[in-house]
Amino acid sequence: MENRIAGKKPTSEKKQNGKKTIVWYGIPAYGHTCSNLFLADALAKMGFRVLYYSMAPFREMIEANGCEYRAYPVLKKLPDLSDGKRILKLYRLLLEYTRNMLPSLLQEAERNTPCCVIFESLALWGRAVGFLRGIPSFSFYSIVAVRKVGESAFFEYGMGFWADFWRYIGEIPKAVSVRRQLKQNYGLPDLGLLPVLMNSGDYNLMGYTAHFQPDGKKFGKEYRFLGPLSAHRTVTETNDFTCPGGTLIYVSLGTIFHEDKRLLEELIKQFGEAGEEPIYKIVMVTGEEGKDEDKDACVASLPANFIGRPFVNQLEILKRASLFISAGGMNSIHEALWCGVPCLLYPQQGEQLVNARRFEQMGFGRILKRIARLRAEAEKAMQLRYTWDETLRAEMTAVHMEDVLSLFRRWQEGQK
Repeated sequence: MENRIAGKKPTSEKKQNGKKTIVWYGIPAYGHTCSNLFLADALAKMGFRVLYYSMAPFREMIEANGCEYRAYPVLKKLPDLSDGKRILKLYRLLLEYTRNMLPSLLQEAERNTPCCVIFESLALWGRAVGFLRGIPSFSFYSIVAVRKVGESAFFEYGMGFWADFWRYIGEIPKAVSVRRQLKQNYGLPDLGLLPVLMNSGDYNLMGYTAHFQPDGKKFGKEYRFLGPLSAHRTVTETNDFTCPGGTLIYVSLGTIFHEDKRLLEELIKQFGEAGEEPIYKIVMVTGEEGKDEDKDACVASLPANFIGRPFVNQLEILKRASLFISAGGMNSIHEALWCGVPCLLYPQQGEQLVNARRFEQMGFGRILKRIARLRAEAEKAMQLRYTWDETLRAEMTAVHMEDVLSLFRRWQEGQK
């Protein structure tokens, strides 16, 4: 692989204004996009032309971080990321997205002739373009990696996904049909469940530290742990309010409010205050309006010490927060750690459960097991910042991109 990347130039390589082109196939979701834009921007600053595929809601942040935005063909709406907990349905959808988009993506790759592709670990279509074009490919992991059946990460994921696995067994025949089409039409290898959910490349760029990866020290040189990058990107989100003073609790739980209204009700019940000097101030991400009338009604009547918005500038709030109540997404909890904010975690699917358990083991968060004890658990979690290992926190939030950037630089200069 070292020779493939640093040696002879691919015959399909093309330059525009003297720049080599990198095509980046993203996942159009907030956490996945934020996780890698700092690296994408660094490559653009090195002199690469970075074409970043996503969808319109993410265009501003992509362009603010040095990339040229490209819209995914065929996709007319954002994928339903709640499918992340329905693993067999997600598998089928990734195969279908690849089948539907690949003809257009291959044509565009022929036109742009990239020197390499970088793709999110869920973006099978990115791996397919790299394979079919015969050019170096890099996978970017915004989630904890599973390399093979039987390793510790596999079992940790399994505990979080097993309950829903058999409920969606009917997805298997549909997935097998699409997989057969991809094999017949393109000869794509490795289309089983694990390789499609964890697409690997010639190199795998991990958006977190080896400390956070189960058995991370056993990973080979084809895995490069960069550390959490999202806190260092150019932020485009803005808040239309001033963060309140006092003890601030930040709540962002994604789709959970749609699926578990009792949590929203308990937040209001246990933390709502009407006085002029409340003990706690709550800033809460409420998600998109119009999807659930009951939830929208709750949000419309939030207590006086609550601020609720569909979206916020998360980093600005975390810099003033005393606690983050989170589902346990990789970027969110690492941004909290970078800001020195402990977490109360309420995971909803396997990947979030893996993250939550690692954070709890390391002393940076607590897992909420009983919603009825929400406030008591939140107050215990807030105390973690006085007992956690500050040296470990510094190691967990450090960024290590020098080695990877040097790899691209040598390649750019045609050096072995």
